[in-house]
Amino acid sequence: MGVVSQQPSGRPDSNHGSGLLGAGGTPWLEAAGLDPVNTYFECITACSVDDGECVTRCVEVLREGD
Repeated sequence: MGVVSQQPSGRPDSNHGSGLLGAGGTPWLEAAGLDPVNTYFECITACSVDDGECVTRCVEVLREGD
């Protein structure tokens, strides 16, 4: 069975740990057009080319200062 992987959209690495997130973390992310979930998790979706069934697996991204 063949598998096609789709890489996740990038997270803001350049601002990681810079304190720009503010209280709660989401206002700055949403204003920048970023999904708050994507800043905490890296996800990869793999889909079968045979039947089109997809599986997504996510892992928590290690954060400094937590």
